[in-house]
Amino acid sequence: MTDISGTPHASASVRSTDYGLWALTFSYVLSQFFRSYVAVISTQLIGDFHFTPQMFGWFSGAFFLVFAAAQIPVGFMFDRYGVRYPTAVLMSVGTLSVGLVSVTTDPHLAIIAQAGIGLGCAPVFMGLLNHVLRHGAGPRHVRAITTASAIGMSGGLLAAFPLSWATARFGWRPVMALSAVFMLLATIGIVCSVRRRDEKPSLEAPHSQPSLRTAVVSNRANGLWTLMPVCLAMSVGGTFRTSWGGPYLADVFGFDVIARGNAMTVTSIAGIGASFCIPFLVRRWAPKTLSLCWQALGVFAALLLAMMPQRSPAISIAAICLLLSVGCIHPLVMSQARAIIAPAKLGLGLGLLNSLVFLGVALASSIFGWIAEGARYAGVSNADLYSRLFVVTAVPLAAGALAYWFSPESARR
Repeated sequence: MTDISGTPHASASVRSTDYGLWALTFSYVLSQFFRSYVAVISTQLIGDFHFTPQMFGWFSGAFFLVFAAAQIPVGFMFDRYGVRYPTAVLMSVGTLSVGLVSVTTDPHLAIIAQAGIGLGCAPVFMGLLNHVLRHGAGPRHVRAITTASAIGMSGGLLAAFPLSWATARFGWRPVMALSAVFMLLATIGIVCSVRRRDEKPSLEAPHSQPSLRTAVVSNRANGLWTLMPVCLAMSVGGTFRTSWGGPYLADVFGFDVIARGNAMTVTSIAGIGASFCIPFLVRRWAPKTLSLCWQALGVFAALLLAMMPQRSPAISIAAICLLLSVGCIHPLVMSQARAIIAPAKLGLGLGLLNSLVFLGVALASSIFGWIAEGARYAGVSNADLYSRLFVVTAVPLAAGALAYWFSPESARR
């Protein structure tokens, strides 16, 4: 098997590392599933739990609120205890929470359990990053992360048609109970295959790369500020997939619910396809170059939509796909953080950057709502309203790219 760390190990150690990566990747598939399942079975959840609109808002938001709040504490735990035990403990909480959602009829317990699912998923991608990047940030490490991230994105697809089909055939409760079993298996896989913290993070990058300590000192002037703006901005365009894309297609082009569903499926497939392209593209281009180009394409897509928001539904959907795909540079940016953050604080640093990604989505959605409400009162047309939203989308993407221009290069070979 391939040694993802890029450093020589004994055969048994290599196998252990690979199995740990696969266990974390499988867990990430489940994490993506739990991020997306509510939208598909929302009517069943509202009916069974007798949710009011406000309670449903609490239920659907509980996952992301807890998930975002947990990133920095989880990073601290990784630095102190390693990846294995914090991930397994929190995923155990998530497993119990999924099981509780599948059996309870109390709406308040359901909201608490949904928050527990968010807590259970919070360490998964962070654990994946720490598991790989603690050994270095060379090309092999970047390919390992981007490949695992691409595979994990398939969880969003599992929470689309497969979930709706299984719910129609068996009901949502048995499906959620089965997903709890899968999460339990993933937790056992983490315990059995992710290595214990039995070594200090390497300060020396493989194959005669400059020492990470030297990189940290030489890049102190840049610091994390070069990566923080892009973390805030990279997923802003994704709000047109998760929330604002449907209203845009309905208000401007008159798409009904089926047409909107088909359009969002196309965007999901495009996002997964982009994720799978990155491991191959990093063989030709440095992560920084690739990320900058992707951000530039995102700015172009936002400005294109701003200039002609009602020109063509096909062009609009394609541009939304491009905006969504900017989020695929997430693992590339995180791999660059390995050359900036002191190894002993890697978990905490990655936790900070990861929390900014979710903060950016929350801020964008809130700002969009404020702009939309003001535009409605002012009698602005639908096309002009969404044109403004696309301009606002382009601004943080451009600002993030400008700051990112000054970021240090990732290690090559």
